[in-house]
Amino acid sequence: MNQTTRLNLPATLIGLLAATGLLSGCASNPAVNAPPLTAQEATQPAKGTITVWSWNIAAKALQDISPSFQQMNPGAHVNVDITGASMQTRFMLSLAADVGAPDVSQLQITDAPHYMATGKLADLTAVAAKYQSKFPASRWAECVMNGHVYAIPWDLGPVAIFYKRNIFKEYNINPSSIHTWADYIAAGKKIVALSHGKTKMLALGISGLADMFEIFLQQTHGQVFDDSGRIAVNSPQAHEALQMMRQIHAAGITSDINAYSQEWMAGFNDSSLATYPGAVWLGGIIKDSQTHYDTSTTKWGVFRLPAIQRGGVHVANLGGSVLVIPKQCANKTAAWAFVKYALCTKAGQLMQYEKESLYPSYMPALKSHVMDRPDPFFGGQPVGRLFATDVQKIWRINRTANWAEAESYIQQDLSQWAAAGMPHNHLLANLALSLHQRLDVPLAPTAPTSTTSSAVQQ
Repeated sequence: MNQTTRLNLPATLIGLLAATGLLSGCASNPAVNAPPLTAQEATQPAKGTITVWSWNIAAKALQDISPSFQQMNPGAHVNVDITGASMQTRFMLSLAADVGAPDVSQLQITDAPHYMATGKLADLTAVAAKYQSKFPASRWAECVMNGHVYAIPWDLGPVAIFYKRNIFKEYNINPSSIHTWADYIAAGKKIVALSHGKTKMLALGISGLADMFEIFLQQTHGQVFDDSGRIAVNSPQAHEALQMMRQIHAAGITSDINAYSQEWMAGFNDSSLATYPGAVWLGGIIKDSQTHYDTSTTKWGVFRLPAIQRGGVHVANLGGSVLVIPKQCANKTAAWAFVKYALCTKAGQLMQYEKESLYPSYMPALKSHVMDRPDPFFGGQPVGRLFATDVQKIWRINRTANWAEAESYIQQDLSQWAAAGMPHNHLLANLALSLHQRLDVPLAPTAPTSTTSSAVQQ
């Protein structure tokens, strides 16, 4: 949705910002009317101290590269603030107050459009546009609003299937024979039958429905919002995505376990689940659960995401982050220099990948021989190269300023669809109308407005 979100905070909230220390968050003394960054300024030496807000291993990755950045820029110093809980909320508050923001901040890619729509982020077009061809088109598009660049892609989340080699070997399943989701379902049925129901192919609880829907929506080239920001979820592509989800569920190969629950995590180390469809970063979670993998009975491998039809798309993306510079930051030269080194150089991206397993969005880094290294945990597979395959084909999902709110409604409606066995056309028509009314966003011309009229019947 192409609009600017207005942010107005009462004086009491500004006082709260001061009390919680947000007003001192930017080390370079931010000013509301700090001048924009120009291409000429970007060539100047980086000087002064900048503060970066980030979290978890992403923050550690930025700390890892800070010494080399500072060595190349002796007049600059980077302070990475691992801000922890509610970082994005506090960042929004600082933007609204026009004071207290860091020089650079991490955002989840799915939330970035909401922040871009505030008009409070620095326009990076003059310095960043030349890097567009270095990133997957789908990922770069999520950093652009109204033709202007406001964020730079950080890590990518290409999806594949993590599987247990020992289970596949026991039931004589060859992962290289799984080309389509129909093949995947057939393999799952075989495993369930031969294990007498003890082992299911995958977990698909209520909490995982939205992610699965997004994977299939990318593979069918569907959308929730069209290019004009209108509701476009009631489509043949979304119907096909739902049909695929229902076929998987109806096959009896799923376990009703929610992703990231204790039971789901416990499945890493037993035979209850044979595979875990997930983004590249799931590999790090699995590894962390098995610190002594060399002596574990569970042996892991990875195979490419099945296509919906033979010859179809074998790639999708889940998750990832961006870095942004607030408009109020006074030291945009140093801030941009750090963002550029972290995200737009092979050295910066590969150091983060090797030390913290942050998977690069920067395609020159994906072409590095580093991606060809065998991973002992995954049976010597070069999993870095597997995940890099066809990333430029990842379908662009149009994420508007309303995306986060729309996701919550999609999850709710998918839960009802699964529980009640609702026909696909009813779900999509209801969801389109619901999003239209709740978000005050128009329906795309082809989207029907009632459950009695659908472009695609089940």
